[in-house]
Amino acid sequence: MRVFVDTSGWIAIVDDSDRHHSEAKSHYLQLLRKRAGLLTSNYVLAETYTWLRYHAGHQYAIRFHQMITAAEGLGSLEVLWVDRAISDAAWEIFEKYSDQVFSFVDCTSFVLARRAKVNEVFAFDEHFAMMGFAMRP
Repeated sequence: MRVFVDTSGWIAIVDDSDRHHSEAKSHYLQLLRKRAGLLTSNYVLAETYTWLRYHAGHQYAIRFHQMITAAEGLGSLEVLWVDRAISDAAWEIFEKYSDQVFSFVDCTSFVLARRAKVNEVFAFDEHFAMMGFAMRP
C-alpha cells in the first residue's frame, strides 16, 4: 500500500492542538505498523515546516524535521522531489482548474501522487477527493 501524506495530514499528526490530532496520530501509527509505503514531497514538507513555525512554534518545526529524517532513515517514508517536469504538469492543473482554490503545492501533490500510483492520500482537505483520490483517515 502506498500513501501520500499531505500538509494537513502532517500538521494533524504533530500538532496536538489540531482538531484531527488523535485520529491522525492513530492512523499514522497504524500505517507504520503495517509498513505502508509513505510518500510526501519536498514542497509539502516546506509548507508544513512553515505552517508549524508560524502556528505551533519553532520547536514544533524542528521536531517535525527530526521525525521526517528518522522516518526516511528507517525506510518508512520516501520524499518525492518536485522537478521541472512535475512543476510544468502542476502548472497545467493550476491553470485548468481556475474555479477551484487549489494551491500550487496541491497541484504538485496531485501530479506526484498520480505518478506514484498511490492507493490513498492522508489529508484533511477535500482537494484530493475533488481530483479523484481516495482519502483517509
